[in-house]
Amino acid sequence: MGVSVEGGKGRGRKLNAELNLVPFIDLLSVCITFLLATAVWIELSSMPVDQALSDPNQEPPPPPPVPPPPPLTVHLRADGVWIGRKVTEGRNFAIMGENYDWDQVETELQADRRNLPEEQQVVIVTDDGIEYRHMIRALDLTRKYGYEKTLLGGGPPAPSTALR
Repeated sequence: MGVSVEGGKGRGRKLNAELNLVPFIDLLSVCITFLLATAVWIELSSMPVDQALSDPNQEPPPPPPVPPPPPLTVHLRADGVWIGRKVTEGRNFAIMGENYDWDQVETELQADRRNLPEEQQVVIVTDDGIEYRHMIRALDLTRKYGYEKTLLGGGPPAPSTALR
């Protein structure tokens, strides 16, 4: 496809130039494609930020009186279950046959719920080789006692002391 431009009225030669429009249309379609893709990426990468409007001369709010406790950690290991909030404090429970002592785990979850009734976060950590059903059982027990915010994996490591 092309365009023919006529010119040269009057004396002299006639101008007859032919412009090929196919490359021009290809270039425009590529530019439109990049424009649309860039517009989508800009929308995806935008982050809504609300700036707090406050008086810069005002004193900052006081810090909370008591820092929140660390989350409860239930660590399923090959040698038993470790339950506690700190690495230095916690209890280990031995395995009963092929299963963990879930009654004792449930007792510890009840005790923790009585001590901190408003706490909702728990970390469930499993070592390599632990069966999936044990992790699901621990998750079900924590949900049963009101721990709605669950982090699977990570968290502080349990101490490697002998079972108590």
